[in-house]
Amino acid sequence: MAQRCADVDEFVERVKELYELDPARVRFVMKYRHADGSLALRATNDELWLLYRTTQASDIRRLEALQLWLMSAMAGSDVETLTREATEADAAAAERREGKRKGRKKR
Repeated sequence: MAQRCADVDEFVERVKELYELDPARVRFVMKYRHADGSLALRATNDELWLLYRTTQASDIRRLEALQLWLMSAMAGSDVETLTREATEADAAAAERREGKRKGRKKR
């Protein structure tokens, strides 16, 4: 049964729930279509299909974090540590960008 998710947060939560139910059977597919500028994502365990399609660049960061979470979980890595490190790296990058903005001279 295929189910389309309304927003990126719902898709992320449902994919994580699907993975936790049966990690051995879950598959995740990302497909970018350049002509439309759209990114289509599918997650399945052969009984339930979760679908999400976006053209928004703002959703990409969340979907990238989801893919990192899934890949590390599938590889047997400590998911929580990787998630925390990714969040800290994002915060550090934001601070660097903010610091560069403050240091600019007005013309």
